[in-house]
Amino acid sequence: MRSTHLLVCSLSLVPALAFAQEPASPYAPRPRQGLELALGLQGGEIQCESQMGQCDGFTEAGGANLNASYFFSPTFGVALDLWAMSHSNDGFTFTHYVNTVGARWRPLPILTLSAGIGEAHASLNHDNTNLAVESDDGVAVMGAASIDLIRSRRWALAVEARVGAGFYGDEDEDGMADVVGRNVGLGAHFAVFGF
Repeated sequence: MRSTHLLVCSLSLVPALAFAQEPASPYAPRPRQGLELALGLQGGEIQCESQMGQCDGFTEAGGANLNASYFFSPTFGVALDLWAMSHSNDGFTFTHYVNTVGARWRPLPILTLSAGIGEAHASLNHDNTNLAVESDDGVAVMGAASIDLIRSRRWALAVEARVGAGFYGDEDEDGMADVVGRNVGLGAHFAVFGF
């Protein structure tokens, strides 16, 4: 009787052990690691502050960014991010660029946080003339957060919020930038990975 009871218990464990050793589905998302390429589109604004009152205010703008990341593990990577936001009015187009190198951290599989430092500059162009005015380069910082909405084995579509700033000049040497330009954007972020 006792041996029969042990045999029944042992047989009841067989399906559980087989299930535990069964390999993961080939269609399940793998951890995101290695090279990632991404494109983002945003709506938002360009803000400007000046100690001399030259450009205080903000204006609505549209933007796009392109970035390449390399994740050493599923949670940590480095990235190059190129971002521009533009506003057009009466044939004039003002564009503020924030280009950075930084770190990306993924504390959850669907959440990615980014921070970087680099170079910023601005340009003003007229559509019907050769007018093109470029600012000096400034120091740039950028931060972003994205949440995946759709994820496949090789791509993800996310919603992303980002903010970046460029700091220009210090003529009075007070340690404060004479002009600060900011990009603020919210939009969609499409990434491909698994190369």
